[in-house]
Amino acid sequence: MDQHQIKVQAQTFIAALHGIENDEPASVDQIADLFAENAELTNPAIDREGSSRVGRAQIAGFWKSYRASFREIHSEFFEITASDRAAGLFWRSTGAHITGEPVAYEGVSLLDFDDSGKIVRFKGFYDSHQVVTKVAA
Repeated sequence: MDQHQIKVQAQTFIAALHGIENDEPASVDQIADLFAENAELTNPAIDREGSSRVGRAQIAGFWKSYRASFREIHSEFFEITASDRAAGLFWRSTGAHITGEPVAYEGVSLLDFDDSGKIVRFKGFYDSHQVVTKVAA
């Protein structure tokens, strides 16, 4: 794949993520289908658990949980970098945690692709302390 094809795949991922954020019914399946069968997904919260999400079913479960964590969430992507095998997505997410507390955080997601354009590895990088909200006692 070339850099242009990688950027197109990255835009497809972004569109599917926006579908999840907008509660579109088929969006979780759409994003899971972008991943290779044995793909791996991880981020700082998952890293704290000492594991990752492997395979489409676990990855779909991750995206369902992601959306369920927020009353509302929207990610703005302000830069996409690409090589022949990977894309770096620079983003900022804002919204409200499920508790109603405002949420604002930013980070980078790295997507590694196979020759067919499927994501084989997704790694999110962000400061997990930015996502923590105050919960009333």
